[in-house]
Amino acid sequence: LMSVLSSLHVLRTRTPFRDVLTKILVLFAMISLCNCSPNNYTLHAVLVTAPNTGPPIFQSLLSCIQLALDDINNSTEILPNTELMVESYYHFGSAAGAIKRMLQYSEEGVSFVIGNYFVDNIKYTGSVGKVFDIAQLSASVSSPILSNDREYPYFSRLAPPATGQSKVIRETILNFASIQGPRGWDRCAIISTTDPYGVGLSEDFIEVMNEQDEIEIATYQQFIYLGEIDGTKADVQVELREIQDSKARIIVALIVGGYEDLIIDANEFGLVGDSFVWFVGDSISGNFLYNEEAIALSRGLLGTFQYIPEGHKERQYFDDLWLRSDPTIYYGAGETVSPYYYLTYDMVLTSAILIEELDKQGLLDSEEVIPGRVWTNELRKLSVNGTSGLIEFNSIGDRVQPASGSFYDPDTRTWKEYAFYDDVQGYNKIRDVIWHSGTNEIPDLDIREAFHYWSCHDGKKMFDPTGKSISLHTPDGSDIDDIDEDYHCDQFIDCKNLSDESNDCASSYTVLFIVFGCITGFMILVCILLIGLVIVYGLILKYRRLRVASPTFLLILLVSTIIGYSSVYAWFGKPHPVACGFQPWILGLSTISMIAALCAKNFRIWRIFRYQNVKQRISDLDLLVLWFAMILPSLVILVVWTIVSTPTATMEDRGGEEHYVCTTGGFTGKPGGLIFFFILVGYIAIVLMFGVILSILTRKVPTMFNESKLLAISIYNLVFFGCVIIPVVMVINPINPYAAWILRTVATLYGFTVTLVLQFAPLAYDCLLRTIAQPFSIQIQPFLVSAFATLSTRPFQVSR
Repeated sequence: LMSVLSSLHVLRTRTPFRDVLTKILVLFAMISLCNCSPNNYTLHAVLVTAPNTGPPIFQSLLSCIQLALDDINNSTEILPNTELMVESYYHFGSAAGAIKRMLQYSEEGVSFVIGNYFVDNIKYTGSVGKVFDIAQLSASVSSPILSNDREYPYFSRLAPPATGQSKVIRETILNFASIQGPRGWDRCAIISTTDPYGVGLSEDFIEVMNEQDEIEIATYQQFIYLGEIDGTKADVQVELREIQDSKARIIVALIVGGYEDLIIDANEFGLVGDSFVWFVGDSISGNFLYNEEAIALSRGLLGTFQYIPEGHKERQYFDDLWLRSDPTIYYGAGETVSPYYYLTYDMVLTSAILIEELDKQGLLDSEEVIPGRVWTNELRKLSVNGTSGLIEFNSIGDRVQPASGSFYDPDTRTWKEYAFYDDVQGYNKIRDVIWHSGTNEIPDLDIREAFHYWSCHDGKKMFDPTGKSISLHTPDGSDIDDIDEDYHCDQFIDCKNLSDESNDCASSYTVLFIVFGCITGFMILVCILLIGLVIVYGLILKYRRLRVASPTFLLILLVSTIIGYSSVYAWFGKPHPVACGFQPWILGLSTISMIAALCAKNFRIWRIFRYQNVKQRISDLDLLVLWFAMILPSLVILVVWTIVSTPTATMEDRGGEEHYVCTTGGFTGKPGGLIFFFILVGYIAIVLMFGVILSILTRKVPTMFNESKLLAISIYNLVFFGCVIIPVVMVINPINPYAAWILRTVATLYGFTVTLVLQFAPLAYDCLLRTIAQPFSIQIQPFLVSAFATLSTRPFQVSR
C-alpha cells in the first residue's frame, strides 16, 4: 500500500497523465487487498454405505447430503463464488477402514472431516484426529462417552449427549407415576446391545436413575448385535426370560439396532401389551420400521431424541423440499422424514457456513493446511438456524439442545413428540401419548397375579381375579378378615373366630377347644366342691383326717390347682400379647404354689416327728411363711422375665411363613425368654428335690400322718411333666402347633389332676363313708351346740 501511495505522489508531480494512471493504480491496490474465494472446495465425509447398498436409512442420508449441496451451491448467501463438493469414503461399519482413511487424510493434508454416524468408529477416529490434528463433525452420534474434551478435543457433533434422553425417560416415568400411582411404574428393566452405544447409554441411564430413589432397576441385560449393516438377528431368549422373571412392566431398550426382532420375540414372552411400556433410544426412534408385525406391536412405543421444534420455517422448508424432490434422484424423497435427515442436512449446512467463515479470514487461500484446532474453535463459535433448530455448541463440542420424548404411531408410521426436557425448563408436555391400547388412557402397570384367599368373616376360601381388589391382612391385626390362602388349615390360628383352622380342615381347633374347655371347667367345678368339703369337714366339723392333712394348705393346694386349670384357657384362640404375657405367670405360679404347699405340709410332719419326745407346735402361719418363701424366688424370676424379656405376640417365621405367635420381646428378644423359662424350670426342680428329701425323711412316721407316698407320686408326675412333656412340646411347637397344643393341654390337666386325685381322693372317700355312717345333721349338732354355748357365756352390752 505504501509503494502505491509513493507512486501516486511521483505521478502527481512528474506526469501529465496522472488522473488515468491514478485510477488504474487505485484499482490495482484494491484488488491486491481482497481475498479471492476458491472456485470450489471439497468437503471430505466418512460415511457408512455407498449408494444403492445397505439399509434404506443410510441411502436416504446420502440424498440429504446431496440436497444440502444443491441448496448451498444454488444459494447466493453461502459461498456464492465457491462450488462445494463432497468426497465420501464408505467404511461399511468397519472401524479399521475408518481409521485407515483418517491416516490417509492426514497424509493428504485434510484437516476437517464430516460424517461418522457410529460411535464404534468415532471413538477410534476421534483419537486419530487428536494425534494428527484432524477436526470432525458428526451429524448424529449421541453417546455420552464422547463428551470428553481431553480424549476427543477436535470432535464436535450436532447431537447433544444422550444424558438428556436418559432424563426424558426418567421424567416420563415419574410424570405418569404421579398420575396413575407408583405401583408398576416403580420398576424398570434395561436391555442393551454390547456395543459402545448400548453400553454407554445404559451406564448413563443407570447413573441418572441413581439420582432418585423412586424407580428401581429390576434387571440389566445385554446381548451381542452384529446386524447394523446386514440385519443379522440376535438371540435374546435368555435375556427376555430374565426380564420376564423380574416382573418389571417398564422395559428400556437401549440398542443400536435389531428392535424389530426384539419386540417380536418379547411378544412371545408376554412382554408386550397394554400393561407394558417400552422405551427406545435415538438409534431406533430416528429410524423406520418395516416389519408389519413389529409395526403393529409398536403402537405406543416411546422413543427419545433431541428436541427438534415443530413449525419453524427451516424445518418446514426441508419438509416441503423433501416431499417435492424427485425420488429417482434423491433416494427416499417424498416419503416419511426421519429426524436424522434434518441433522445430516444441517451437518453440510453448518460445514458450508464454517468454510465461508474461514474463507473470510483468508485461510482457504493459504497453501498451508488449516489446523484442526482452528476448524474446531471456529465451529464451536457458530450459531446457525438449521432445520433441526438452533445450532450452538458448548466448549467441548456438544450441541446445546433439549431432549424430547416421542410415541410411535403405526397408522402413519411416524414418531410424534409428546414432551421435551432440559435441566432449566424441566418436563414440558406437548401432547397426550397414544398408548398400546390405542387410547390416551395411561396404562395400568399395577398388574398382579390372581390369587385365592381365606375370608375369616365369611369362613371360606375366595378368589380375587385382579390380584389387587383384595388387600390381604397379616395375622397380627386385631380383627382381620382376608388372609393368604396358605394360612388355611396350617395348624396356626390366624382368624379371631378360628374359621381358618376349623372350616374344611382335617383337624379342628374348635372341637378341641370345646372338649378340653368342658373338661377343664368340670375339673375347676370339682375343685370348688372340694373347697367346700375342706371348709365343712376340716374347719367346721374338724374331722381329724382333714385336720391332720392341714385344711389351710389343702385350700392353698385347691386354689393353686384351680389357677393351674385356668392356665389352659390362656392358650385358647388366637395369640394375644396379654394372653401370652399371662401364660408363664398363671401356669408357673400355680405349679410352684402347688409343689410348695405339698412341701410345707410334709415339712411340718418332719419337724414334729423328728424329735418325738419333744413337744413342738408349728402353726399354719409358720408354714405360710415357709410356703411364701418358696414362692418368692419364682415371683422374682417372673417379674424380671416380664420386664427384661417380655412375653408377647408378634409375627415370626415358622416353616417359611410368617405367623402370629407367642414369643419373647422386651430388651433381649427370643433367647432371653428361653433363658428365663429354664431358670424358672430349674427353680421348680430345686423345690421338687426338696420335696423328695422330705418324702424320704417322713417315710417312717405314723400312717395317719404319713403322706410321703402321696408326695412321692405327685413329685414323680410333676418330674415326668417337666422332663418329658416340656422338651417334646418345644420341639413340636414350631412344626405342628396343633399337636403341641394338645400335648401341653393334656400334660397340664394330667399334672394337676393326678395331684388332686392323690391328695383328695382318700379324704373325700373317708368323708363320704363317715357321712353315710353318721348323717350330716347329727355331725353338725355338736358344732351348733358348742357355738350357742359360747355365745351364751358372753354377756351382752346394751347401750342406751
